Amino acid sequence: MNGDTRAHGSRVHLPPVSTTRRLFLLGGGAALLTAVTGCGLRVDLPQPPPPVPTRRRATDEALIIGVVRDLDALLRSWPAASKPTVLTESRALLTELRTVLVGRLTNEGVPTEEITSAPSATPAAGPLAVGELRKRLAALPSAHLEATTSATPETRELLTAAYGTIFASAERLGAGVAPAAETSPVRQQLAERTSPLVYAFEVVAAQSSGAQRRQALDTLERLRGLERLIGRDDTSSGWSLPFPVTDKRSARRLGDTVLKRAVGGLGEVLGAAPTTESLDDVARWVAAVQLAAETWGLDPVAFPGMEQPDR
Repeated sequence: MNGDTRAHGSRVHLPPVSTTRRLFLLGGGAALLTAVTGCGLRVDLPQPPPPVPTRRRATDEALIIGVVRDLDALLRSWPAASKPTVLTESRALLTELRTVLVGRLTNEGVPTEEITSAPSATPAAGPLAVGELRKRLAALPSAHLEATTSATPETRELLTAAYGTIFASAERLGAGVAPAAETSPVRQQLAERTSPLVYAFEVVAAQSSGAQRRQALDTLERLRGLERLIGRDDTSSGWSLPFPVTDKRSARRLGDTVLKRAVGGLGEVLGAAPTTESLDDVARWVAAVQLAAETWGLDPVAFPGMEQPDR
């Protein structure tokens, strides 16, 4: 078996590669790299950067942006007024609505340009006539109402109060925005809040005199009109007052107190699953109570029944 490199039943052992062979292979690899890079191809490019993460949407972002853009369209086309009037007062309230809603979005990280970048679907060319303005204020988009029914409870309360202010602005200019005569799922809850107001102002009128009595009777007339539309709460035989009312001063305090408290707890009225009809009913009820409060001499607020939202 001399000279035979094969092994029977065992592996063949090849001789080690010489140092010269190794250098030749390494040199050939380096030449190959040179040839590749010389053709304009790079093998040492960095990995592409990871994609920029998508911005997290704010709570009910699309709905609130839609309301803001509608307010923008109204405010851009608002008729000019030479002196303080219901026009200027209502414009100030709607401006405050816009400020608070935009603040709600920007506080949650929505860029300002995304809020106001797209024009309104119904832009106005120049100032509107008062008649057209009140018509637009009274025509709350049904899409907003429908979207509000599935919004978070906080957004529902905020926007329902805002819709009430918009409706009140329409009525100041002569539009009829009282709750519809047809019933909605929340009529009983609204009646439970309306009839005590009527009773309270009957007491206020009885304990007042002079200009305050006339003011109380005007407010009472508004509240009785609202009760006729909403329905009387017959589930209670009487309502208690928050404190004794025995003179003109305590009567003034009672009127202020019950009207300021009237629209509190909107979330309880709307419930966990409101319908578009109930939202519309509550917003119009809020407007009616707000206007009654103005008759009594209270200043209007942008978000009636709520603490001032953060801007």
